[in-house]
Amino acid sequence: MEIEDHLFRREAGRMIAVLTRVFGVHNLALAEDVVQDAFCRALEVWKLRGAPDNPSAWLMATAKRRAIDVLRRERTARTFAPELGRLLDSEWTLVPVVDELFCPPEVDDGLLRMMFSCCHPKLAEEAQLALVLNILCGFSVPEIAAAFLSSPAAIQKRLVRGKRVLAAARRLFDLTDADFAMRLSVVQRALYLLFNEGYHGASAESPMQVELCREAIRLTGLLLDHPTTATPALWTVTTWRCGSVHTSLT
Repeated sequence: MEIEDHLFRREAGRMIAVLTRVFGVHNLALAEDVVQDAFCRALEVWKLRGAPDNPSAWLMATAKRRAIDVLRRERTARTFAPELGRLLDSEWTLVPVVDELFCPPEVDDGLLRMMFSCCHPKLAEEAQLALVLNILCGFSVPEIAAAFLSSPAAIQKRLVRGKRVLAAARRLFDLTDADFAMRLSVVQRALYLLFNEGYHGASAESPMQVELCREAIRLTGLLLDHPTTATPALWTVTTWRCGSVHTSLT
């Protein structure tokens, strides 16, 4: 049994975002490993029992259980999210804190914070965009290379450097930080690239990759739903670029 691309693209970014809030951005690689474990577990279980009624909830629950196991096993060997302080050190607070961060509103907040964290000012814009597309949108290195008309090797170098800068930041971006406006424009461009890849995809079998367009619209919706990110410019760009095809996707 295979996991469909659209499910991976939609859920991988959500899972990485919330796991990074739990583990800390300096443990991004650990968050990615837990996500990979959850999808591998899904392949094993769903092959035998069939896919669950709510695959998204199943994957999130699996990632949460795995995160709690990791925290219990490694909390004396490594540091986790500094924002959570000592809440992860006690069994009395560990599970309630993780449960809260896995609630839908907190997952959406984590997605926003990760989007802006990927747009770090120490990185070139191309590296920022590559991080957003890779971490939050599930794009592979070859897909990002095709979108940028670049080589996979060059994209891989950008991602490695970008993730190194993220790890050095030690904390996820806060939407009240001073460089919010500068980062917002890069986030908007990254989401447009995602939409554009779906609408003008190079696949001969499927001229329009509907799920990519839907994911771009969904992530843009997160920006529009948040009072800090719902700027007039975002409304204008969204209506102009996405509005004409939104009806055909529903």
